Amino acid sequence: MCGILVVAGADRPVHHRLLAALRRRGPDGIGFWSDAAVTMAHTRLAILGLDERSEQPLENATHVLAYNGEIYNFHDVHRRHLAARAGAGTTPFTDGRVLLDLWSQKGSSILRELTGFWAFVIYDKTRRTLTLVRDQLGVKPLYYSTEGGRVVVGSTIRAILDAAPDLRSLDYEAMSEYARYQFTFGDKTFLRSVKKVLPGHLVEISLDTGAVRTECYEDILAADSERRAIDDAWIDETRALVQRCVEASTISDTSFTTFCSGGIDSSLITRLAQPEIAYHGNFSDAECNETHFAQEVVRGTPIRLFVVNAQEDFNLVHRLRDIVNDFDELTIGSVILPLDDVLSQVKRRYKVILTGTGGDELFAGYVRYQLALGECYQDSYRALFARMSRLEKPSDRFEMTHAKGDSHLYKFYDDSTRTRFDDAYEACRADGDELTAMLRFDRRYFLQGLLNIDDRMGGRHSLESRPSLLHQDLVRHLQQVDERALLANGTLKPVMRKIGMGTLPKSVLHRSDKMGFTTPIGAFVNHSAGHIREQILESRFRDLYDLKRLSFTAETKFSREVFGLLMLDLWLNRYACT
Repeated sequence: MCGILVVAGADRPVHHRLLAALRRRGPDGIGFWSDAAVTMAHTRLAILGLDERSEQPLENATHVLAYNGEIYNFHDVHRRHLAARAGAGTTPFTDGRVLLDLWSQKGSSILRELTGFWAFVIYDKTRRTLTLVRDQLGVKPLYYSTEGGRVVVGSTIRAILDAAPDLRSLDYEAMSEYARYQFTFGDKTFLRSVKKVLPGHLVEISLDTGAVRTECYEDILAADSERRAIDDAWIDETRALVQRCVEASTISDTSFTTFCSGGIDSSLITRLAQPEIAYHGNFSDAECNETHFAQEVVRGTPIRLFVVNAQEDFNLVHRLRDIVNDFDELTIGSVILPLDDVLSQVKRRYKVILTGTGGDELFAGYVRYQLALGECYQDSYRALFARMSRLEKPSDRFEMTHAKGDSHLYKFYDDSTRTRFDDAYEACRADGDELTAMLRFDRRYFLQGLLNIDDRMGGRHSLESRPSLLHQDLVRHLQQVDERALLANGTLKPVMRKIGMGTLPKSVLHRSDKMGFTTPIGAFVNHSAGHIREQILESRFRDLYDLKRLSFTAETKFSREVFGLLMLDLWLNRYACT
């Protein structure tokens, strides 16, 4: 976890105060590099290469690198491509140095050989170009603006605004997508002039001409042309691959820990990684408490379980206002509240935490797939299933599971938002059936929202969050099977359950009630309803909302409509005003 800020063509100097938004992401050091064309700045969280040789930006004869991420296999790629030139027996001391020298030798063709996650900016001193790159899954963010002949690149939107405060014009198309789904499609952000580098893409910007070129260097979620059957041999092969991927994600010159929610993914990672301590968060509400299962995971092992009791009595407005300071791209997730509590404890001992993010998307772990296909196996979903049954098409039922309440609470809401969802869904269908389309959709879009939460909340607490299952080798491996085999006989994640046999306790393997760190957000909304009413009615942006349709309370314990509105209003008052 590090922070990047790159500025070219600005009319004022870049100085350390502009890095305030990045200091939590990189508290261990600040570095600058500049020439007549560009200034590159970096804040560092020291995880690999703890001494001054790893301070960034890094420079060689032709390029300068500002980098955020971890390349798991940097020793291997060094041996294949750089060892002979560097001299026999030379050992690289950091993945950043290997990346810089590999890029100078091979350019973007090296990216498919790397495993891990990254977001980086590399400056070609001869060609005077900036190249912005994100990993294939989009684990780490990278934003940019080329407004008015000026280039600003940052790890966070807040850092870009600190360097260029005039870039506050709102993108109502992106805000409409958030209003309905609490995530956005494509490279949009809430700011019209600030774009995201897409996962698996690079963006090259010429500092001489201003030309911008975008290229997809790998669509890792594209189906493989060769399809394999899921038989016992494949399960054994995949089990061994999961083990290798989890081990790879532990690379660090500091110690690491894991989340252990009590679900299959984080539990398997915890068992395979064997940290000294695993972290678990809960609420007193029985419907939001999975501590029993997390305790079962560590029982009989040397792993200690650190249970964090999440806060339950607080002013929701005040708490979210503070979180929004570090959460400058809004996406799905009231989970940010208990996650904030857990990570505040993790950071006292660790810099690296392994998570199971992505497991449900890779292995078909969401109940919505069953509901959209016309099946309901859990009593807690009967009411939703009854409402969904009025819709004929599985795609409409799937869309309903993603919608977050009444979008017309927002006066700027555009009904074409639904069309963009449908277009994205159909593109994911391609040559597949309904389940194939659902899985591909969630891997491409919904997962981005979850990864954004991991990154922002990890950065808030100076932690690097690593999704161990989102390893390039495992993701490519899963593209070789028919997605329909990932959901069978009314069982979610049957493949992952088989992989976990012999490693996880049966009580966890055979669960059908996984909650997913469920948060009683509706209860928190109702507890703070008066504060929420005051915030919205006195907001500078209240004219964006249809107050006649608005209730300041939640219908159920898990209703997220008011939470989504409050988050947006707090974001607008923090970032859309000078």
